[in-house]
Amino acid sequence: MSVAPEPIKLETYELVLLRHTRQAREFDEQTTERIFREHLEYTLSMVASGQQLAAGPVRDSPAEEEDICGLGLFQQGSLDKVRDLLNGDPGVRQGLYRFDVMTWTTPAGRISFTNPPAG
Repeated sequence: MSVAPEPIKLETYELVLLRHTRQAREFDEQTTERIFREHLEYTLSMVASGQQLAAGPVRDSPAEEEDICGLGLFQQGSLDKVRDLLNGDPGVRQGLYRFDVMTWTTPAGRISFTNPPAG
């Protein structure tokens, strides 16, 4: 008689794909740079506070009209909470970026962060 294996324990995260908007192509270089700097400051503050676990740019996005330019990882327990945080991003508010938020699970203990989630 075999013993049923223990179920895999999963940790749940919110995964964000940041995309350039179609409107972003209309911004001049100075405007794009200014908005990017504001976005970067906002993102770094969320990571420093533990509201966001990780963030960074991505390269080699698939050829799409709204290319993927960044990835973020949260553990807020709610897609809506993450959407609220991202709607405060100056890059989103000013139309340079838009985002997709989804739930991502991975076996517990596989990844760790130096800045634990804010609780």
